[in-house]
Amino acid sequence: MFSKTKYTLLALAAIFFGIGPGMGYLTEYLWFDMIGYLSVFLTVLSWKVLIFLASFLLIFIFIYLNIRLARTYTKNALGESKYKYTDTDGLIMPAAIILSLIFGLYLSNQWETILLYLNMAPTGMEDPIFFRDVSFYLFQLPLMELVKNISLSLTTLALILAGIIYLDKLEHILSPQYTIDSSEYVTNNSDLANLMDRVPAKVLMHISVLLGLIFAIIAFSFYLSRFEILFSQQGIVTGAGYTDVHVRLPLLTITSLVCVIAAAGIIVNTRLRNIRIPLLGISAVVIMILLTSFAPAAYQQIKVEPTELQLEEPYLLYNIEYTRAGFGLSDIDVRPFEYNPELTRSAVANNEDIISNIRIWDERALQNTYRQTQQIRTYYEFNDVDTDRYYVNGEYRQFMISVREMDITHLDPSARTWVNERLVYTHGFGAVMNSVSEKTDDGRPALVLRDIPPQGDFDLANPRIYYGELTRDYKIVNSGLEELDYPSAAGNVYARYEGEGGVQLDSIFKRLAYAIRFGDVNFILSQYMTEGSRVMYDQQINQRAHKIAPFLVYESDPYPVIYDGKIFWIIDAYTVSDKFPYSEKYRVGAGELNYIRNSVKVIIDAYDGTVDYYVMDDEPLINAYSRIFPDLFKTHEEMPDGLKQHIRYPKEYFRVQMDIYRNYHMTNVETFYNKEDAWQIPKEYYRGSTIPLEPYYIMTRLPEGEGVEYILMQPFTPRNRQNMISWIAARCDGPNYGELIHYELPKDRMIYGPNQIESRIDQDPHISELFTLWGQQGSSVIRGNLLVVPLDNSILYVEPVFISADEGEMPELRRVIVSSGETVYMGIDLVTSLQVLLRGEAVDYDGEPVYVSEDARELAERALEHYNNAQGHLRNGDWAGYGQEMEQVYTLLEQISQSVAES
Repeated sequence: MFSKTKYTLLALAAIFFGIGPGMGYLTEYLWFDMIGYLSVFLTVLSWKVLIFLASFLLIFIFIYLNIRLARTYTKNALGESKYKYTDTDGLIMPAAIILSLIFGLYLSNQWETILLYLNMAPTGMEDPIFFRDVSFYLFQLPLMELVKNISLSLTTLALILAGIIYLDKLEHILSPQYTIDSSEYVTNNSDLANLMDRVPAKVLMHISVLLGLIFAIIAFSFYLSRFEILFSQQGIVTGAGYTDVHVRLPLLTITSLVCVIAAAGIIVNTRLRNIRIPLLGISAVVIMILLTSFAPAAYQQIKVEPTELQLEEPYLLYNIEYTRAGFGLSDIDVRPFEYNPELTRSAVANNEDIISNIRIWDERALQNTYRQTQQIRTYYEFNDVDTDRYYVNGEYRQFMISVREMDITHLDPSARTWVNERLVYTHGFGAVMNSVSEKTDDGRPALVLRDIPPQGDFDLANPRIYYGELTRDYKIVNSGLEELDYPSAAGNVYARYEGEGGVQLDSIFKRLAYAIRFGDVNFILSQYMTEGSRVMYDQQINQRAHKIAPFLVYESDPYPVIYDGKIFWIIDAYTVSDKFPYSEKYRVGAGELNYIRNSVKVIIDAYDGTVDYYVMDDEPLINAYSRIFPDLFKTHEEMPDGLKQHIRYPKEYFRVQMDIYRNYHMTNVETFYNKEDAWQIPKEYYRGSTIPLEPYYIMTRLPEGEGVEYILMQPFTPRNRQNMISWIAARCDGPNYGELIHYELPKDRMIYGPNQIESRIDQDPHISELFTLWGQQGSSVIRGNLLVVPLDNSILYVEPVFISADEGEMPELRRVIVSSGETVYMGIDLVTSLQVLLRGEAVDYDGEPVYVSEDARELAERALEHYNNAQGHLRNGDWAGYGQEMEQVYTLLEQISQSVAES
């Protein structure tokens, strides 16, 4: 750590070089030093400074030399006595300095491109056209394009600056009325060379060299364009197609050579002074550019399109192969799913461990229930609900979890003082968890972790959350005031922070630096500040991870894990590129990518804010970054075993892969060309809208698998059809982590897709009647996620049904719908629904099966509905209404008894 003397020097340097930027770098230094990644900060900063200084110096020398030459040649042409200083002379040099600064700053921000090139390694995979290692496209080509763009811009600017000087000083020499009588000029008798004859020889040489250099750079640009055809998105082939290889590529090569010849001709012409030479060169370049622009399209239409499939076949194969490689789909395992349309009792009995882990709680509905029942105070917030799995008493079980974060935006305006916002309300507290498959009698989640302080089946010794998804404003801990820990019946409980998070404010210089950084004089004036105080900032976990490693792309939805008595966050991070040859581009936000890997798992301690990066994949980009930042990454083996049990295949990565796989599961060229087996994501209903069925986590036993495992699943239907055609599993556990398995469903039989099951639910008269009844008088029916659950070789469809008041929304789980495809049933809970679904059987109090007819089931549903209505009247004190409803219950129970007796 810096001594106070060094802090003084840094503070003085900051004042000298600029207080704002200087203090910014000082506080960044302190932050990276505190979090343990000072080497990352210094590596980036030193390379940015080095690149800036080198590029500024070289660019300024280049521009200055051209200005100096222009001035020297004009003085020689006019003579020292005739040379006059104008306003142009005073502006040229400042303009050169400003341009050099701009280019220097721009290039310093390209440190990543430069360092990746310097640390690249072969990938072992070559492109099929130029036979270059793919590392050339990932690492070298971006740097070459950067050099090309900078060189072209600089040379053009130098030409403009020199041209301004020449036009300003030599305007009268270039006029037709000027008489040529100087030995500095070389003349000829050609009318076309009249203007050129008036230009001094050295001036002409200077302009010609710059023009020649521009054409040489243009030649280099066309040379690089040859490689760009491997990223072409034109036609049916992503990448170079038949026309690209046989027409566009030769034309680009020829155009590059023509530009080189034109450049040489322009430079040589400084001696010949024949204007036909540059005009001829420029004309040839223009003709080749036009030919390159229009000839391929004409050739494609006349030659290729009539026999497109035959000619494009090898290039379509490249497109399929490299797209699958770019998106991590090369090793996907394709297996048949021997579908059995009959869901048997034995299938259910043999998979009780799966049934007990089927998620009947919809994350969206559950979040509102958490907020109503567990938020406790207005300054707490549940940002979202995640699913995860834990071993509890030796059983592998799936749970839903959400953490209670601090959100001061909901505080009463009068309470939002600086002291409260920065010193008192500093952290969230605890988490809420429930089993995915259980509910209470009144339709609420069966909580296994709840309340403040946390109570339940999980040990959460330190439930405090200083780093999370919601915290974005800086906090100061260990001040002269105690922090609000949690509310209790006896009054608020307060505590002091005992961790190592945040930068310690143990000197006046640090406090001054942060006062300037945050524009807050209270760092200096507040009497609550002590030498033990620590300022926490960049607490939002995605922002925190991105600040350390901005070259990675991060999953937008981190998830919490309870481990070692504390809460940790896990964020999936990706390496991406748009320079993978022959791979289809995928649009993400405003950008595109054609290569992506889930290379890193980021783990953040919610209490201390420590951040660890664990490498999960041996791939070229992360290997290069590991060379650049040797102290940043850890191996997967270094991750604690208790956290390894919670890593999972990330949803956003899987969603991108599945969007690509919809078409690229077809490896037969003719099938791919015709898109005859294209897939689509199924649909489901949610609150009156039809939305895509997103991938979801389930616990299941895969066909040919050894035991229950946690997977991420995505069903598919054929394009423009609704029957299910396949489902994909991404394995999340242990040694099988990351494996993708594609289960093909039989194509010769009808297998219901999710949207068809939704339609069957809508068409069931008993279910529709209840939905209509429940949706009246200020209530809404919410249908949760429809899950497709493989059981042995059968498929079970499960959908929860919630009822929620339109005001003060707190959804209650009232029913669970199950289906085997042919039959749909809605029952009070999952177990009951399954028992009735299986051959119409229910169970008595002794667990023995009892047959229940369709009429009896309908009467039972009606009786239950009247009973619920009666309870509502009872709560409202409406005894008359209560009595009427209970009479209906009694009547229906008699009818049920008679129906069962007759059966």
